[in-house]
Amino acid sequence: MQRIFFLGTGAALPSITQDNSSLLVESNDVLLMVDCSGAPYRKLLRIGVDPVKLKHILITHHHIDHIGGLPSLVECLWIKGRTEPLHIYALPAAMRVVEILLDLWDLRNRPIKEFPIVLHTIEGSQDEPVIESPEFTLRATPTLHAVPSVASKIIFPDGRTLVYSSDTALTPAFIDFARGADFLMMECTYCDEEQELAGITYHLTSKTFSEIASQVQAHHTLLIHHSEQMSCSHEDLTREIVEKHGFKGKFSIPKDLDFIEIE
Repeated sequence: MQRIFFLGTGAALPSITQDNSSLLVESNDVLLMVDCSGAPYRKLLRIGVDPVKLKHILITHHHIDHIGGLPSLVECLWIKGRTEPLHIYALPAAMRVVEILLDLWDLRNRPIKEFPIVLHTIEGSQDEPVIESPEFTLRATPTLHAVPSVASKIIFPDGRTLVYSSDTALTPAFIDFARGADFLMMECTYCDEEQELAGITYHLTSKTFSEIASQVQAHHTLLIHHSEQMSCSHEDLTREIVEKHGFKGKFSIPKDLDFIEIE
């Protein structure tokens, strides 16, 4: 079974219905979390998956809305009595923050019931292999953001692919990385009227989202990392993407704790 859960769909400012963006990929009973925000352990319980099956965590970059839940998650796994290793992957800049967060609460040095936390530093090269396993292949590529960040591509055993942009501005490197994906999940933090702010913070607008999606031509394009607390609604974004910019592909905006099956 392969499923993709939306643990959070919002941008840095959460709302009543949206937590910060984070994904969970399930493939043949192995779990990969992409970014770690909010109260991740509780969300694993809410979607009905066993936290023991969480084997890998990819941190795309070290902004707080993508990494802030990591200490809480590790603490909960420790209290629950985890014994299996937990593998964490991040760029050098993000890995330094991972180490600081873990060591601030002595999460790698417990007197009892300590479980291995294995840190893997990503180089940040183009289309870089990160994980090769029977359950899935994970590759990463650098994107254009305010801090070093990576997009991710998960390739399932049957060859179907999921690409997630994480936070990025428009960059040809990401389009090449994502082209032809079965599922494309992209941020769209701002609507078109906020183009100047998007340029300052290195995020996508409805226009740049549509440009990328039209070139990638995924089977299904999904929009995340937009908070209803911002100045435009999901309805406004949909209208701009579909009507104003003419994106013709299959398009949707998931809600927190929604999931899709890869079939």
